Amino acid sequence: MDIVDPTYHGIMFQTNYVGGQPQNPVKDTVFTNVSITGARRSGDAYDAKSGFGIWVNEMPEAGQGPAVDSAVFDNLRMSGNHENIRNTTSTFTVTVNP
Repeated sequence: MDIVDPTYHGIMFQTNYVGGQPQNPVKDTVFTNVSITGARRSGDAYDAKSGFGIWVNEMPEAGQGPAVDSAVFDNLRMSGNHENIRNTTSTFTVTVNP
């Protein structure tokens, strides 16, 4: 899969919460042969939340919360992104394998 010049970020992870509890955590997710290029800052109202190749969203919109669980990337290629991977959560792990 080739993601080229995304508007805000190439791939974003977040989790729905109901009553403060995460619903449907990301599980058993493996991406293979993904290329993400050209994720740039947007220059609009979402500028601070843009430009990430992969973003694990720590504070999404109302009713959402930080992503929960993990994802694996095999043979991930990234270039020309403002920031390749942004994950400031303690609730989600991104593993990148060669």
